[in-house]
Amino acid sequence: MGFAAGTPVAVARIAGGSIEDYVRGVWPSGQPVASTDRFYVASLAKQITGAALALLVRDGRIDPDRPVSNYMGRLPPWSASITPRQLAHHASGLPPAGQLEARLIGDWTEAFVLEVLGELTELPSPPGAAYSYSNAGYVLLARIIAEASGMPLAAFAAQRLFQPLGIDDIGFITDFASQLQTPLLGRRLPLTHGDGGLWSSARAFAQWLDHQNRDTLGLAALVETAGRLIDGQRVDYGWGLGLREYQGTPLLIHGGGWTGAAAKTVRSRALGIAVIGLAAESEAERVNDLVTAVLTDAS
Repeated sequence: MGFAAGTPVAVARIAGGSIEDYVRGVWPSGQPVASTDRFYVASLAKQITGAALALLVRDGRIDPDRPVSNYMGRLPPWSASITPRQLAHHASGLPPAGQLEARLIGDWTEAFVLEVLGELTELPSPPGAAYSYSNAGYVLLARIIAEASGMPLAAFAAQRLFQPLGIDDIGFITDFASQLQTPLLGRRLPLTHGDGGLWSSARAFAQWLDHQNRDTLGLAALVETAGRLIDGQRVDYGWGLGLREYQGTPLLIHGGGWTGAAAKTVRSRALGIAVIGLAAESEAERVNDLVTAVLTDAS
């Protein structure tokens, strides 16, 4: 797929209940990539956040249509006009991805996001008026999940998502120094949870995708439902999931990227297929091509 020699790459797929994974490359430390090594998966974290939100909605701990201000304070008055559901569907009116990031000087942190949002006197667009992909919205969702559950998203995901499913080698972390990929992530680190912050082996994330295909957690009706704008227009995005079609059946997709990291997932419940591709120091297009090739071969 055109990856440079030595590039850390991992791919995994589950088709018909059988899992296969493949790794190649060498980390900056000189250590060969192993199948259990965790890669930074960037925005693939959003589907974990969406699942955590769905669990709390199902448990009656979060009403997705009540104002964000009901779940967290220290935000301007506009927080009383947007809802968790709108945040999940990227229809809240918050600044789009890239706008807050352009002001970044140090690491990408929750404190930075909340500080910039706290200075926002009005939203760029009315809540529910348009789809606008926003990382900041998922940072807020992580905080809402923490407030409603009484534990940080990292602990909630471990206890309520990954452990019950028996999935290892995946999770939100704070100790970036111990991760083999960290030297490749650039001068500014992605330290938020919710929009990112997740590390996983390809095999572990493929298992996560397969459980979602089988709806083991019973969340599909929430996370896979398209959003709607106030004018009735469909938003082809669920809760952390892009909604597409493949061979006439629904295909759930998402990509992720940061300096030195690229990730892509696709899954189809109807076809029983789940594929993930991860790479360090590679263009997103190469990972997309890899995942497309594996998906086509598996189907």
